[in-house]
Amino acid sequence: MTLFRTLTRPRNRFLPAAPLLAALILGVIGWWSHDAVRRVVETKLGNELNTILEADVAALEIWVTNQERLAGLLAGDPQIRALAVELVAASSGREQNRGELESLPSQTAFQQILNERVHGAGFGVAEFVTTQLNIIAVAGRRSSRIGSPVSDSFTERYHALFASGKPVLITPFKAAPTRRLGGPGMRRFGPLDSPGTTTGGPQPPLPDRPPPREPSRGDPDERRGPTDRGPGGPGGPRTELNLMQVVAPVRNPAGEVIGALACIVRPEQEFTRVLSVARTGASGETFAFDPAGLLISQSRFDDQLRTLGLLTNSTSVSSSLNVTLSDPGQRLMPAALLTSTNPPIRPLMPMVAEAVAGRSGVNLAATRDYRGILVVGAWRWLPALNFGVITKIDAAEAYEPLRVLRQIFAVLLGLLVVATGVMLLVAFLNVRWRRKFDEAALKARQLGQYTLGEKIGEGAMGVVYRAHHALLRRETAVKLLLPSRADADRIRQFENEVRLTCQLTHPNTIQIYDYGRTDDDIFYYAMEFLSGMTLQELIDQHGAQPEARVLHLLRQICGSLQEAHAAGLIHRDIKPGNLFLCERGGIADTVKVLDFGLVIRMAEVTQGALDPVDSSDASRFRGTPLFMAPECIRKPGFGDALTDIYAVGAVGYMLLVGEPVFQGGNIQDIWRQHLEAIPVAPSVRSGLGISAELEKIILACLAKDPTRRVQSINDLHQAFSACPQAHSWTAADGRAWANTVRHSSDTPLLPLRRTCGEATLRINLAARSNGKSADSE
Repeated sequence: MTLFRTLTRPRNRFLPAAPLLAALILGVIGWWSHDAVRRVVETKLGNELNTILEADVAALEIWVTNQERLAGLLAGDPQIRALAVELVAASSGREQNRGELESLPSQTAFQQILNERVHGAGFGVAEFVTTQLNIIAVAGRRSSRIGSPVSDSFTERYHALFASGKPVLITPFKAAPTRRLGGPGMRRFGPLDSPGTTTGGPQPPLPDRPPPREPSRGDPDERRGPTDRGPGGPGGPRTELNLMQVVAPVRNPAGEVIGALACIVRPEQEFTRVLSVARTGASGETFAFDPAGLLISQSRFDDQLRTLGLLTNSTSVSSSLNVTLSDPGQRLMPAALLTSTNPPIRPLMPMVAEAVAGRSGVNLAATRDYRGILVVGAWRWLPALNFGVITKIDAAEAYEPLRVLRQIFAVLLGLLVVATGVMLLVAFLNVRWRRKFDEAALKARQLGQYTLGEKIGEGAMGVVYRAHHALLRRETAVKLLLPSRADADRIRQFENEVRLTCQLTHPNTIQIYDYGRTDDDIFYYAMEFLSGMTLQELIDQHGAQPEARVLHLLRQICGSLQEAHAAGLIHRDIKPGNLFLCERGGIADTVKVLDFGLVIRMAEVTQGALDPVDSSDASRFRGTPLFMAPECIRKPGFGDALTDIYAVGAVGYMLLVGEPVFQGGNIQDIWRQHLEAIPVAPSVRSGLGISAELEKIILACLAKDPTRRVQSINDLHQAFSACPQAHSWTAADGRAWANTVRHSSDTPLLPLRRTCGEATLRINLAARSNGKSADSE
């Protein structure tokens, strides 16, 4: 608030520069925060991408190892090995054609045992290949492949297997489209008549497939053509079939490799699923590709690829082996919006190109993927498997925290602009308001017969001026309730203070002379002008007081409250800051009870009107926490004679000790002690000699139970008067003390003064329940 007031001063030359300085500071903070968050996000993102890639690669390697182990177990089965030896021996030297191979005596037994073992291991199809790369037995499907050579694309892998004697994995390849499914293996994979395209190039047609011929009119299936027969029978769409092989060597009893058992796997059922073990975010994806940059696993964005025209609209065609991972250079548009039918050839995605070159790494700078979307990712080339793996995520999602941070700072900058405008508007209005206030103040310099002098105090309710009565020639203090603060609540409180205080005439009570209201709606009242100090200032400057003087002061306070209580008035805010030490009628050490702003009638308490100032809001605390009786804490707004007695006891305790009865770090802690803690005896706390009689009275005033306190202010006055040192402090003592400590200039009465740490409290409990701080005045 201090800074705000400074900036809103109408003549402040730095006002225009303040918003610019704030914008500069916000910009520096924004840049630094953005850079720091970016580094954290990039580090976390790089670690996350690497972790996901490691997890997917590890899962893939485990899966490959398990598949090779299963194939090896099948190839090492004693019955399969024995029958394989017989089949190889029987087929040796024969012409490799299906008819002769199928007629071999060992063929039936071999296929039967192979079918049992293959299905038990979870494979749908298996082929037995000799070292001459000829297929001489097939399990789990038609025998049309028997007698056929393996594809040229696979020969290198087969030769490596025969040379090393270790299982190998052959990456996905395209088989011929299927027209119908037959046999247990066919129901799972479809026919394997011919790998049409593999990762190594085109596949030759199988020897047993007849050349294309014109459909005969008597064959309705053939009249439909070779592309419109589906897996459900004639008339359905042809299904594209992608396969991969796990090949294990078969050995004779001497340990020599005599062939290989090729187990067929559907990549979309296991290979692609393994690559999805871990992924990040809603757009994360892990996929595999061959040395040519051809996708060999299935993308999770097949539907989007169909929309972009990278795949046909048929759901039977997947992205595996159909999408080249090239960089389109821009975000792709839906196929319906494309105008060119011959798109240009694009280079491979940067991450794919790096992986194909044999390098692994992480790229946190956004590059485009095969859809044209900016992505970040990590990649690795797997030489043993001859393909690479990439895990990626859309850059927009990966750097979402940075985008949100930028939005936050944009909002803050906008708020700064708005605040600047409001600040300038307030400054402008403040100039106008101050001009009107100055005019009103000039007019208020003459309030009836009162001529205002210098301002001697200012508080939450108004301003106090030193004034001079024109006819009586008497110095007074005039308290003004300014129009800017004169809401209905404060006007009622102001009037209530004047109306009730003016009924009191005790010499220890502040005297009210006059009350009025100007034509400019400035409420004011005139009171006696005093010179001296509050008891709070006395304690702050001179510490604990002698017992005799304390009794002298307390008896005067009780005298003032005797008149008030007899008139049915409860002060509710007795504290050192509201007790003024001055000289009146030539008598030093005279106490004046001030500030009846919280005064309440006893009749209103008994009728349930806890707070006449604002009866509609009886949930407000009224009083000062350090001197508040427990019942006032339990029942906000409450006050009676015993609550004033509790406060007098707390004041006496502080005069004897130099410190409040209870202290704490916050209001709640102080309240808790008022409700629960037993006060330490003043003599123990101060270490000074205090009579047992006075100490007993003070502790009785501070009893938690009101019924255990001194029951009336008259009884309290008599109790103080009966103490041994009650009359030891004389007027001469007061005069001597005043002469010793008198300041060079008198301290005027400040009826609105609030000493730090003992502010009168007005707390809205509803606000506290909403987490707001307490208001004090």
